[in-house]
Amino acid sequence: MMISPVTSITRAATRRIKEPLNILTFPTHERYESMLAKCGHNFYAYRAQGIKDWNTNYADIPDNYFLLDPDLGEEQIPEHVDFDLVLSQNKFGQFQIAKKLAGMLHLPLVSLEHTLPIPTWGEDVLESTRQMRGHLNLFISRYSIDAWGWQEGKDTLVITHGVDTDLFKPNDKVEREDHILSVVNDWINRDWCCGFGIWQNVIKGLPFKVVGDTPGLSEPASSTEELVASYQNSRIFLNTSTISPVPTALLEAMSCGCAIVTTATCMIPEIVENGVNGFISNDMDELKEYLVMLLNDEDLAEKMGKAARKTIVDRFSVERFASKWDFILNTASKKVFVG
Repeated sequence: MMISPVTSITRAATRRIKEPLNILTFPTHERYESMLAKCGHNFYAYRAQGIKDWNTNYADIPDNYFLLDPDLGEEQIPEHVDFDLVLSQNKFGQFQIAKKLAGMLHLPLVSLEHTLPIPTWGEDVLESTRQMRGHLNLFISRYSIDAWGWQEGKDTLVITHGVDTDLFKPNDKVEREDHILSVVNDWINRDWCCGFGIWQNVIKGLPFKVVGDTPGLSEPASSTEELVASYQNSRIFLNTSTISPVPTALLEAMSCGCAIVTTATCMIPEIVENGVNGFISNDMDELKEYLVMLLNDEDLAEKMGKAARKTIVDRFSVERFASKWDFILNTASKKVFVG
């Protein structure tokens, strides 16, 4: 595919104010990208071997999000669309393809990183990731920036999660059940970051429910509505993540008014204040004590759930999230790239 630099320069110069951007990206995190689509721009998902595909069990595909045909290789990029930028969402797999496509299409590259580095990586690996730079580089928390060894600045920014609080909300018509909900995919294989072993120890002897695609343990929700219903009818939500900057399921559970018990890792202590909007600890005995206390005190669970909901409404609204993304994407689109 031969593209002239003039095409991207002309597009940047002539695009009307408030006209939606056309963004080339990759399927990555369904519920996150569902929120991202609410900023109103058009997203075209490049698909290739080795890149995860969109799973409709996790979220429906938004109307302004288009899955391209992986069988066409680079030819899957529609020639009738004038693209404004390329958005990569991880450093390993996507970034390399995204950089090539950005160069081929003469477009700015925005690099977003959802994850944290694996603890066993040495400084040489971390240094190599610091060379993987886009025109703008985004992380989902300041904790993430520090963990990767980057410096926040003009081209490196933080954009925290957003939650659709009109979708993920309590249902007063549904009576909450006395069980402890956890929502995790591939939990056993991801014990190293999601704390499956911690969960096994803490939950022993207590009533629980698990939602997520983990063979031999649990099934994913069949729809977003079913997932929301699981949050709404659960009194308590347990998160045991160890290396996850901001677990999406934790924020969704808080938005639905579940009483929260969670490990105190990564950015979570900035969100959950012990005894105020949930209970937080890295001690397994304490985590179990909090669970038993909430199972035995319905009023306390309700109080914690309401405080958790307020935290999400005040700090993680989809309106704030979409507005910040809209600003970032529009800023990036003006960085004409001819390299």
